[in-house]
Amino acid sequence: MEFYRLEPEVAGVLDEGTVIDAAAHPPRIESVHYEITDWSGDDLVEAFPVYLVTDDLADTLVDSGLDAFRVRRAVVTLSEEAQELLEGKELPTFHWLEVTGQAGVDDIGVTDQGQLVVSEQALDLFQGGTLESCEIDRF
Repeated sequence: MEFYRLEPEVAGVLDEGTVIDAAAHPPRIESVHYEITDWSGDDLVEAFPVYLVTDDLADTLVDSGLDAFRVRRAVVTLSEEAQELLEGKELPTFHWLEVTGQAGVDDIGVTDQGQLVVSEQALDLFQGGTLESCEIDRF
């Protein structure tokens, strides 16, 4: 089975509402507050070590029957700069994609460095959405 490393757009930062245990490797996340600073329109974004997906992509992934991930609630806000940059653009609801799989083994996994790695089947699902700013390489 082929696997691919995804390097999504970094559309923002983890804000002070994020609860993270940075002493763990990889860091353990309890809750996510993501502040969008700029967004090009992709359905998958990140801020190390967190990945977020839009409602549409979350539904697609859940309905696929793939495992090794959970879709969880995230607080997502816009910075003042992003409010100006995205004025008139509708912002979708984003959810935290908590990845529990192992890279190169499960359909959706992360490496020890926190890189997102997906199977060919999962890649097809991700590419069903918008990934224009996401770099995709063979793993």
